[in-house]
Amino acid sequence: MHIFNRQTSSKKLGRKSFSILFIISTVIFSSSSFSNQKSNSIEEISVMQQWQHLLHYRSHSVLGFMESENDTDSFFVSPKGKTDLNAELKAEVELFSLNGQPDNESLQCRFPARYQWLKQFYPEWQDQSCSELDDWKAEVGAHKLTLIFPASYLNSPSSMYGHTLIRLDREDETKSKLLSYSVNFAANADPTDNELVFSYKGLAGGYPGVVSILPYYAKVNEYSHLEHRDVWEYQLNLSEQEVEQFVNHIWETKETEFDYFFFDENCSYRLLALLDASSERIDVAKNFSLKAMPIDTIRSLIEIDKVGAVEYRASSGVMLNQQQEQLTDTQKDWAKQITEAPALINSAEFNQLPEFERAQILEVSISYLRYLVVKKKQNSPENRKKSLALLSARSKIPVQDVFEPIVEPAIRDDEGHFTHRATVALGQQNNDEFIDLQMRMAYHELMDLPDGFIRGGQIEMGALTLRGINKYARSGSKEDEAFALQLQRFSIINILSLGSRDHFQQPISWRVNTGFDRFILEGSDLFAHLDVGGGYSFDVDFGGEQSTTDLGQVYGLLEARLKASGQFDDDYQLSAGAQVGWLYQGSQWQMNVYGSWLPSVLGEDFDYQDTVVALGSKLDKNLQLRLEAKKQWLTASGNSIDGDSLSLGLNWYF
Repeated sequence: MHIFNRQTSSKKLGRKSFSILFIISTVIFSSSSFSNQKSNSIEEISVMQQWQHLLHYRSHSVLGFMESENDTDSFFVSPKGKTDLNAELKAEVELFSLNGQPDNESLQCRFPARYQWLKQFYPEWQDQSCSELDDWKAEVGAHKLTLIFPASYLNSPSSMYGHTLIRLDREDETKSKLLSYSVNFAANADPTDNELVFSYKGLAGGYPGVVSILPYYAKVNEYSHLEHRDVWEYQLNLSEQEVEQFVNHIWETKETEFDYFFFDENCSYRLLALLDASSERIDVAKNFSLKAMPIDTIRSLIEIDKVGAVEYRASSGVMLNQQQEQLTDTQKDWAKQITEAPALINSAEFNQLPEFERAQILEVSISYLRYLVVKKKQNSPENRKKSLALLSARSKIPVQDVFEPIVEPAIRDDEGHFTHRATVALGQQNNDEFIDLQMRMAYHELMDLPDGFIRGGQIEMGALTLRGINKYARSGSKEDEAFALQLQRFSIINILSLGSRDHFQQPISWRVNTGFDRFILEGSDLFAHLDVGGGYSFDVDFGGEQSTTDLGQVYGLLEARLKASGQFDDDYQLSAGAQVGWLYQGSQWQMNVYGSWLPSVLGEDFDYQDTVVALGSKLDKNLQLRLEAKKQWLTASGNSIDGDSLSLGLNWYF
């Protein structure tokens, strides 16, 4: 019995020991499996698209490797965070899991967007106290997002193709939207840099880009009044969670730096990247690896149904223009004189005018004075006194609504032609037949379809023309034919601003054009060139006062052109002269007729002259037929040689 009992006890002990060993083994195995699972999970998460968006990773366009576009060390936890998604994730997961941390000191408070997204994989994480973040979000009060597009502005290279920012709209819609906050990405430029230096550094990436958040009224004042730009507002269709993620991500990125380039990593691209990081339903920034035209980025959001209602806010410049268009020349003169000398308000001659006319004149005077104060920076005590006098006089006239309501453009900027352009043209050059194949990266030139684009504005980048030409060599009755393919021209950047002058606004027209080109002369080689010029442009008006007939504009520019090529005896030439032209930009028909005269100043001694007639016809929103005739003369020591070309081409915008 004792033996039996001992055997029984031994069996029980064996079973108990086996159970304990099984449990321990299970725990150890489970722990090992859990650890491996976590490791595998981290590996899987680190390659997810949204994790890449949150860290602003982008594949290098040339070398192919991926790295973050953010250049601030504090944007990462791991020392390898800028180049290693996995290492950054491991470092953050470890810190996000910590509990009992002091208020505002946890990693959750530093990177709330990353934390909120990662928490779906780690639901056991406990939220830590972040009072500073909570207070900031309450102050911002974002309920929905609106994409703001200040349209093109002619007199600034950095603004000629527009700008975008995002307004954070509050839930209480009774409050003015001007009191909302806005998110902006812009170059942190040296305020002492002039426009030329700013343009160069912006093209070359000479400035860091910074995400900032500031009151919306400040940006409206800058773009609508200071720069006289129309503003389009695009309400974004995002959920409350996506809006919250956007705000969280702004907290993560503000006070950090990115590269800034005018044409690709600019304001519009960066805002798309911020939206990508805020919503798994948005993945559009990747489509803009070479260029990011603001209007194209807006179209990308429209295409994925992320844009709702669209509103238009006219600039003060547009308001002034539309007001003065309803006045006669005599009334315009009165408005300008009263602005300069408000005492004329009390003159008998002025008070003899009907109340309605006086009210119109005073309102235009007020608009014009605002233009001088804001645009021309004439904010003097004298002008403040003038403003009070004009406003006081207007308040004494009971007549209201003296002008027609502001007319919204029939076609929005995003409804114009696409900014890529491909061209096929057939033609004849000096009796030789040719075919041109052209590709243009961006954006718009004077002879392109004008709807949705600012009249008189041109900014082209990366326009390449290849010409296949049949060259005929004639000797007696024999004709030999040879086909040659050559680079006809390559325009690096071609900017032209033809702002029309009127009674009140007196902009300077100007141009900058650089690249490579050929003369349309037999045997011409490729030459590099840089053209600069400035002058005036005026609307053509043959219909008298208050004419509504659009006849385009005439312009004149003083120009200087520097050319360099081995085909010149001195390897270069500097010439200076003038160009005059007539431009018509109708919805259906387009025309540009101009002539240039550029005598030599330094280097190769010859004078250059040309005459160009270009006609365009709209076939569709993104299709245009173009006819172009050119004649060139080169004159040296009384001898002249000339060349001519005629072409018919089809432009496809895509």
